[in-house]
Amino acid sequence: TIEPGEHVALLGRVGSGKSTVAKMLLGLYEPEEGIILLDGTDIRQLDPISLRRKIGSAMQETLLLSGSVRENIVLGRDGIDDEEMIRAAEISGTHQFMGQIANGYDRRLADRGEGLSGGQRQSIAIARALAGRPSVLVFDEPSSAMDNQTESGLLDRLGDEMKDRTFLVITHRTPFLRLVSRVMILDQGRIVADGPRDQVLAKLNRPKVAAV
Repeated sequence: TIEPGEHVALLGRVGSGKSTVAKMLLGLYEPEEGIILLDGTDIRQLDPISLRRKIGSAMQETLLLSGSVRENIVLGRDGIDDEEMIRAAEISGTHQFMGQIANGYDRRLADRGEGLSGGQRQSIAIARALAGRPSVLVFDEPSSAMDNQTESGLLDRLGDEMKDRTFLVITHRTPFLRLVSRVMILDQGRIVADGPRDQVLAKLNRPKVAAV
């Protein structure tokens, strides 16, 4: 259970099931057993459009669509005007490089953002997730292609944005853990540790003493 407004990191080895959990939360995969509840309602009973308005996501596979940068952030959603788009773009870091790109937000993208760096594509995906201020955010390795300076600036700006929002992040990047208060460890599809961030991380980093 993740409480409203809680900030949680989901950690684990490659193949432990972290990304699968994220895709289940988004309704992309259905659970083979049990149910996923959002505010007490099985997400399979929710209209997909309604569900996607409540959850902003930036996934490990950064998917940009053919169309302009503006269209990739807004996605035709009602209530996301230019002011809201730029607000989200400033937080994600997109606005910092759009002024250096020909045609700016009207630049047409093709082949999933060919011509942009991996970090730039991730910034646009994060802006898309933040636009419209969804109450739940799910990020899967959102800064894996960013340099340390770009990631640090993103984290500084996300701090205020995350207040009163439910946040789940999957990451191997230690700096991202400063945004969370709780850590869950996944292994072979099961939660093997769950608790306050510092306590769980201390146990992970505790040196092992060989028996004599």
